[in-house]
Amino acid sequence: MARTETFYKMGFRMPWTEELEHARGMVSPMEIGDQGNGVRFMACTYFAFTAEELKAMTGGGKMSEEDSRKLFDGMAVLLTVISIDGGQGIKEIKEKMGMGEVPEDSFTEVGRYKDTTYYAVTDRPTEEAFVKTQDPVYAEDFRNLQDAWIKALKEAEYFEPRIPGAELVGKTIRFETKDIDGAPVKSEELFAAHKVTMINIWATWCGPCRKELEELGHMHRRLEKKDAAVVGICDDAAAKTAECKELIKEKGLSYLNLLPYEGMEELEIDAFPTSFFVDREGRVLTSPVIGVPADILEYEKTIDSLLNGTETLGNAAPAANDQKEYRILVKDETGSPAADVRLQFCDDVTCMFGKTDAEGSAAFRAVPGTYTVHAQAVPEGYVLNTEEFPVTEDAEEIEIILKKA
Repeated sequence: MARTETFYKMGFRMPWTEELEHARGMVSPMEIGDQGNGVRFMACTYFAFTAEELKAMTGGGKMSEEDSRKLFDGMAVLLTVISIDGGQGIKEIKEKMGMGEVPEDSFTEVGRYKDTTYYAVTDRPTEEAFVKTQDPVYAEDFRNLQDAWIKALKEAEYFEPRIPGAELVGKTIRFETKDIDGAPVKSEELFAAHKVTMINIWATWCGPCRKELEELGHMHRRLEKKDAAVVGICDDAAAKTAECKELIKEKGLSYLNLLPYEGMEELEIDAFPTSFFVDREGRVLTSPVIGVPADILEYEKTIDSLLNGTETLGNAAPAANDQKEYRILVKDETGSPAADVRLQFCDDVTCMFGKTDAEGSAAFRAVPGTYTVHAQAVPEGYVLNTEEFPVTEDAEEIEIILKKA
């Protein structure tokens, strides 16, 4: 079966074509999801680097100022995907999203589901300015990828947006399989041994999965005193049994790891790792955690809250009307606005990205809480300020001052 990529918050599944698979540069889609008023938004950022080059710049901890500059100069928005409900169209999107200056020919209708219309939105002047500064190989790659994305979006399957796995909350997982050593395992017996079990579904080829295994091993040993446990399911264990066993040994894992079970497709696993939390009956207690949290202790916090009875079932993302807008203002030392500053707005698990506009302003929508914001990259003429600024629950605006170079 041809590979696909599913974006649940937006509500579509698109074919991952040869052009997308073998691109020279990197594309990072980020689902922002529901913006309120029936509008949903996703940004696809392009990086004019190979995967190896990008990893070398960003994978070694704190980035150097030179690498930050290189990253900033080599990235641009490939396109955005915006959907709007209620049979509304481009005019309403421009009004609701503050896009009055974006020409209508920047919007390409790519699909529909019921009364929801989907558009791919491009910014030709900005894109042309970007490709002129890039190596011709990446300039051509950018244009080809943009066309390939729009083509794939036109061939996508569209459906009701949802939080992935949220519909499984309250349902019961039952299976029979074998552990990595071939011993038979029944889910009823496995889950009955603990009040809460975390099922971590991983694969040997998955870098983030491998990276978190050792920490999961430490966490499992702590959980043994709390009536909780970790259980792993190695998705490719049948084909790579030896490699799976070697990783388990290398990481010092004492918790049980299983082979995939028949019928596991009910879990709709589209990303690794994915982790579920179940009770003694195998009943799913929360929406799954997809990916590795920024702080591995988030797993344990969820388990502790479930053990204490404080975690609500179905921890789906909050609706837009439960969110507030946090505005970030970036200025130089004279008080003049700083445009095109790339910002990261983070909590303990995820980060959102944005750029300041001509007024030096960027806005982030999030559930009221405590966050941090910092400048990740600045345009020429400014000195990068790496300080993290706290964003409290009642904050309306956060100001960041940059020094001129």
